[in-house]
Amino acid sequence: MRIFILALTGLFLLTSCMEVNTTDPNDSFAYWAGQDPTDDIQVLNGQYWQSAHWTKEYILHLKFKSTEKWWSEFVKQNNLIRVPNDWPKSSDFPDWFQPSSRSEIFVSPKDSNESRYFRDSATGICYIYEIQL
Repeated sequence: MRIFILALTGLFLLTSCMEVNTTDPNDSFAYWAGQDPTDDIQVLNGQYWQSAHWTKEYILHLKFKSTEKWWSEFVKQNNLIRVPNDWPKSSDFPDWFQPSSRSEIFVSPKDSNESRYFRDSATGICYIYEIQL
């Protein structure tokens, strides 16, 4: 019994401390959201990295098309606020991460990181850059 408990503990530690690194759009969304995309979201591109550390440090780059209703609920649930469109994009972003100049930019007032949420209301195209370190 003792060996079983040690083996089970070891297995838990190994599986809970594995790095995640994917460029699959749907997998990126699922790792971030904890579920597959719903019918009102069409995931177009994604990149997700998560550290092997138990604190779940991660970086997400996501491009998707959503309904206005989904986006409004997302903004409301996360208490996002709109900010001026003067965001300096880092050079280590994926090439496809190109929010339009018409995109509205949102941030979380509780988030001291550089996470940003973009939506072009004319096209419904959204970009998320979320960092938790």
